[in-house]
Amino acid sequence: MITLVEELKQDLHDQPVNPLRPVQIRGYQDELAQLQPMMQGVDMDGQPQAFMGAAKGAAIRRAGQVRKILAEQAPKQITGERASRVHARVKEIIDTVIKPAMLPRSAFRRNPPGAVGHLLRTEMHPVFKDAVLTTKRAMRALDPDNADPDYTNMERFRPEGLNPDGTSTFMADAQIRGVFGMTPAARSNWPLGEPTADTSLEQVRRREAAEGDAGRPATARAPKPPKVGKPKRAISQAQKDALARGRAAAIAKKQGAAPPAPGDIAQTA
Repeated sequence: MITLVEELKQDLHDQPVNPLRPVQIRGYQDELAQLQPMMQGVDMDGQPQAFMGAAKGAAIRRAGQVRKILAEQAPKQITGERASRVHARVKEIIDTVIKPAMLPRSAFRRNPPGAVGHLLRTEMHPVFKDAVLTTKRAMRALDPDNADPDYTNMERFRPEGLNPDGTSTFMADAQIRGVFGMTPAARSNWPLGEPTADTSLEQVRRREAAEGDAGRPATARAPKPPKVGKPKRAISQAQKDALARGRAAAIAKKQGAAPPAPGDIAQTA
């Protein structure tokens, strides 16, 4: 891997380490266009203005800084045999270095054991970062005017991590395990239709029929008859007399009269 990257660096000896993107180059060019009238001491309409003299020096200094940035950091178009060689090496580094070292997206979603350690050992390693930055430099040298914001985004090459048969990326030992999924073959043939063999349901039905009511579930059994309580015992005469005395005493107390004698209540009852 180091040999490929070093060979690519040799072909990029005249390219900036951190090349500007097209949107940044346009921003600096627009700034130069705005500074041009100020450097000449005129307004936007081309008319000389006395107050522009104070800003003329600052505008000249800033224009020099912008021109230096564009000269040093703007990517330079490469052509011919050199461009073909750089293009081939970029493709080889992406296929043999960057893609194999990247964690698949399914591992990022599930976070199985070892995913964090793999990320620290590979994508966070200085050697891998150097390969990525060198590849981005080469891509800008091949096409400096490409305005696609994802042109040098290496996430475009991250593998998805799907199973070969297209099933779900279920991981039993991951932090987010996921759910089971049907294979494309099972999904295309679903539903499978009614089973014709001796199924488990048929076996249960035959066993219940052989065992009778005892083998059926509780919901299928006949309801039990309601429980009948014991008949109440007949009240004795002494209890009747006691109840009569209590009622008579309550009525007498309510009316303010003296309570009747026990004998009178018994005779009355």
